[in-house]
This record gives sequence, C-alpha cells and structure tokens, in this order.
Amino acid sequence: MADLHDKSTAKEFYENRYEEGYMEEWDDSKKNMVREIIRSAGLPAKGRALDFGCGNGVFTKVLKETLPDWEVYGVEISKTAVLNAGKRLPQCKFFTDQEADQYAGSFDLLFSHHVIEHVQSLDETFGFINRYLKQQAYQIHILPCGNPGSLEHTICTLRKNGIEKDKDNRFFFEEPGHLRRLSSVEFAAAENKIGFTLQQSYFAGQEDYAVNWITKSSPRFVKKLTDSTEAINAEAAGKLQGYRKKLLGLTYRQFARSKYLEISYKWKKKPADYIKMAVLFFPSCFQHHCIINGKSVQTKNGMPISRIQMAVKCFWYLKGNFDHDYCAA
Repeated sequence: MADLHDKSTAKEFYENRYEEGYMEEWDDSKKNMVREIIRSAGLPAKGRALDFGCGNGVFTKVLKETLPDWEVYGVEISKTAVLNAGKRLPQCKFFTDQEADQYAGSFDLLFSHHVIEHVQSLDETFGFINRYLKQQAYQIHILPCGNPGSLEHTICTLRKNGIEKDKDNRFFFEEPGHLRRLSSVEFAAAENKIGFTLQQSYFAGQEDYAVNWITKSSPRFVKKLTDSTEAINAEAAGKLQGYRKKLLGLTYRQFARSKYLEISYKWKKKPADYIKMAVLFFPSCFQHHCIINGKSVQTKNGMPISRIQMAVKCFWYLKGNFDHDYCAA
C-alpha cells in the first residue's frame, strides 16, 4: 500500500479515485443532518463559506441550499473533483489547493465533512485552514468518532490491535485513505493551536448508525469485523461471536437493497452496473428497511419511520470573542 502521508502520493491516489468514481453521493438522511447542524449554528444572514475538501460537491450543494445568500466555494486537491463539482454547481466557485494563496483571509465559515481523517499532517492542515479564514470566523467539522462509547470502538477493543496505536488510533477495518481517528480532546487541542475554541461537540447515533452502516456493507465485511480468532481472550471471543450472529442476520436481510442503492448512486454507470441493478431490483423491493436500535425497521417512501442519527462527531469552533453561545446539533 502506498504511503498516503506523502503529499504527492496522496494527490495521485485521490486523483485516481475521483476519476474512477468516488464519493459521488450521500444518502438524504446524512445530508438532512448536515442541514440541521448548519441551521442551528446561528450564522449571519450573509457571508462567504468554504467547503474544505469538497470532493464532487455533494455537501457544497448542501451548504448553498442551507445558506442561499452566502457565497459558497469549494477547495480540493483533485483537479478531477474540482471539475466534477463545477459542473454540478455552476453557481458556486471551486479551486484546487494550488490556488489557495489568492483566497487567504477570505472566509467567514469553513466546513469539512469527513476530511480531517484523510490529511497528511494535522498541524499543517490547520495552518492552511487558519489562512483561509477571516480574523473572526466559524468552523464546522464532521468526522468519524474516536472516543470510547461507539459500537465500532467497543468491537475494536475486543480484538488484537483492533485500535492501531502506531497509526494514530485508526480502527483496523478503516479504508486506506483514513490516516487517524481523533478524540474530541485531540481535535480541540489542534484547533486551540490556531486560536479556535471548541463551542460544542455532538456524538450522534453511537450504536444505531453503526449497526446501520455495518449491516449495509457486506457479509464478508461483517465476518472480518467480528472474527473471533482475533479476540484478545475467550470472553472477548464470545462477545464477537454474539455480534456476528446479530449483525450477519441483519446484513443478509437487506443485502440486495443496499447493493442496489450503492450502484444507483454512481454518476457514471457501466453496462454491468445496469445488469446488476436489474438483477437486484426485484429482491430489493422487499427490503425497504433500515436498522434502528439493532432491529430491522420498515420504511415509508424510502425514508425510515424513525430518524437515524449519524455515527459521526460534529465540532463547531468559534474564533474571537462573541456575545453569544453557539452550538451545532
């Protein structure tokens, strides 16, 4: 595996990913959660916002829809992603990190969604972030949770090297692009170095969403996640076997539906994708459900009857002195 801590290697890695089709869409429940966070932040009616690590512009669009009177920009290391985002959102402005200097001190708000876990250097990245922002500005960051309490964390503690201490506490199952898992204390410390103070952090769906995304992956992944041969002791092995029994059952129940949706989200579908969708369509019609509290739950018009909150951590930081207390939910 290439060393993604090297900037040029990482740039090539993500360029190839975006060319092949990467993070082209997110489900509506996640986008709705982000809209709620932005609306609850008490931001001014007008300003200039930057989607930091904007990818294909999925959440740049959410920013613009939620802040219609704001100027919204996006920055990304991948030229392919910048081109994709520009086609998707001609009303927003996109640029690569090579053009960053001309936007120094330009933004009132910096937003990121699942970016910080990918960057090579935290200190360098927060230095870039600080240069983009005005003297008094806001940040909203959403990223995977590294704190104890989530189902993923619990499972990882049952396994040998489940939390990879030599790789900035990454969970063993994470995709290659993830270079770390931060706790709230670690994240706050990094922000303090550039003069930002944590106003509020939220931890949502620590179990519900974890069950949901795990059982929407694949039976192979669930078996890897709950492999009792990697347990730290006999008691842990028993717990992993229990998790496997519960999670595998739910995974098989919604496998066709999950795969159908995964393929349907692709922008550029190959002929084989349409064949797979045709094969999956009929069985997927009987699997309109999601996972709430570890149980399979029917949905109405594709939306869960009960709201699923997301297993991410949202931080909202405020720079400078203000008269109000702000938070993000």
